[in-house]
Amino acid sequence: MNITLQQLEFFRTVARHLSFSNAAKELYTSQPYVSNQIRRLEDHYGVPLFVRSHPRISLTEAGQALYERIERILDDVGELEHVVQQFQGLHRGTITLAATASAGNHVIPDMIASFKREYPDIVVRARVGNTEDVQEWLGLDEAEIGVTPQQPQNGPMICEPFYTEALVVIAPVAMDLPESVSVAELAALPKVIREDGSLTLTKMNRLLEDYPYGTDFVAQFGGTTAVNEAVAAGLGVSIVPERSAKPWLDAGSVRTVTLPDVAMDHSFYLVYSQQRYITPATRTLIEHLRRNAHS
Repeated sequence: MNITLQQLEFFRTVARHLSFSNAAKELYTSQPYVSNQIRRLEDHYGVPLFVRSHPRISLTEAGQALYERIERILDDVGELEHVVQQFQGLHRGTITLAATASAGNHVIPDMIASFKREYPDIVVRARVGNTEDVQEWLGLDEAEIGVTPQQPQNGPMICEPFYTEALVVIAPVAMDLPESVSVAELAALPKVIREDGSLTLTKMNRLLEDYPYGTDFVAQFGGTTAVNEAVAAGLGVSIVPERSAKPWLDAGSVRTVTLPDVAMDHSFYLVYSQQRYITPATRTLIEHLRRNAHS
């Protein structure tokens, strides 16, 4: 008798639940049918795979060894199915892209829009968070592609330079400040900062930490939009990506203040797994992002 993939799937489900009845419910079939398929497997291998003791069952040593191998086999089969389905329609699929706030709110939407015009059947799901969020999502395989200003430290990742964005000091229009201030003068001003985990906050702290009051702040907000609004409301100064501040600068509700001899920018990276299978749809999006990278 040849074993079937269905029998292997039945065995894996019973082994996971250690219950024929619960396995039958998950598989949408009857308990006797599940029991019969397991018995056929045991006849094929010539050894018992389960110890049947009411009301529970348990795996025999042979069953445990088989279970570990079947997990890998069925996972590989599932991956093969996914690969073949992708090649049945090269320009179909769903991709999750994770990006930090500046990129996710101000750069990626235009790129996704142009991508969708070219590939309308590929769905792109964008997740926006801070630098730590993006690294976590990539590490947990919850996103195929990441756009982040910090190279990930966890897992085997391919990390390509993507684009560079200037950081600027913004201040309320009503705040009486010269066009240019020193770092020491900036440190003494009331400051509005991003949430913990933001690389912008990290860079701001590194710039100011050696000065009195450098790391003190009057308010902390999640995301650049809230920071820009807080500065416009007169709470204090902040450092933000220039692109994120553009609507407030254009509206005249905030202004920039220069720091002489201090260069501030974010170098953004395009990140994806070195080990995970890259579907044709994902590969197509990566190539589109490369072609349309901002500098």
